[in-house]
Amino acid sequence: MNKPWKLVLVLVGIFIAGGVTGAFVTLRFGRDWVAKRPGPEQWAPNHLKKLSDRLGLQPQQQEELRPIIRRNMDELNRVRSESMAASRIVFERMEREISEKLTPDQITKYEQFNKEMRERAKKAMPEKGKGPGGPPPGDPGKMPGEQPPPPKPAEGA
Repeated sequence: MNKPWKLVLVLVGIFIAGGVTGAFVTLRFGRDWVAKRPGPEQWAPNHLKKLSDRLGLQPQQQEELRPIIRRNMDELNRVRSESMAASRIVFERMEREISEKLTPDQITKYEQFNKEMRERAKKAMPEKGKGPGGPPPGDPGKMPGEQPPPPKPAEGA
C-alpha cells in the first residue's frame, strides 16, 4: 500500500512555501505601491482621465464633469481625513483606559510597546509631506480635526 501521508506532507510543504513567498513579495512590493499611490489632489484628475478614456468623453463633457468630480473627490478626502482623526482619538482613549488598569512596571512596557507600534506604522506609510499626497491641509504637525494638547500646569502652582 502506497503511503498517502508523504503526498499530503509534500502538498502542505508547497502550500507553506507559497504562503511565505507571497508574504515576502507583498512586503517588498506592497510598500512601494503604497508609497507611489496618488495623493488626494490627484484623485479628481485621475478619475476624469479614466472616465474620459473609457467613455470617450468629448471636451465639453469633460469640462461639465470636472467640477462634479472635484467636489465629490474633495468630500471623499474630507471624510477620509475625519475618519483618520476619529480613529486616532479612539486609539488614544483605548491606550489611556488600558494604562489605568496596569501596574507601573506594565505601564513602562506598554508605553514601549506603543512606541514600537507607532514606529512600525510610520515605516509602513510614507511620511507626511514626502509622499505623492503631500501634507494634509492646515497645520502640518497636526492631523485634521486633532485638538491641541491642553496646556501643562506651571511648576509649583
